[in-house]
Amino acid sequence: MDTAAVENLNQLVVRSTREIEAHTSELGLLETKRYFIDQAAQLVAALRLWAQSHDRSDQVVREIIEAVDIPALRVAAHELREMGTPDAKTASWTIALNTNRTAHDLLIIATTALPAL
Repeated sequence: MDTAAVENLNQLVVRSTREIEAHTSELGLLETKRYFIDQAAQLVAALRLWAQSHDRSDQVVREIIEAVDIPALRVAAHELREMGTPDAKTASWTIALNTNRTAHDLLIIATTALPAL
């Protein structure tokens, strides 16, 4: 993997937030609360960090989020935790937090996240 192309977690969060916000008005999600946009951006960024570490594309991230695939989220969290870097640990906790949300909240976050992908 070309490490020069790997973004850090903060860069991924900023990118994901910008991409979600760019599409919220297009999707009629003007009522989407800032909280859910922020949570969606954090989840996308964490999964992008995981995908980058495995030479995978945003398509894999999209598939996990679209399916709200809890087992895949848990695997990604575990693999990030094993990497041991500060960014990977933070991303791992972000993903793990989302696996413990209510189904309703996780669905809102997933729906909010998809425009970034």
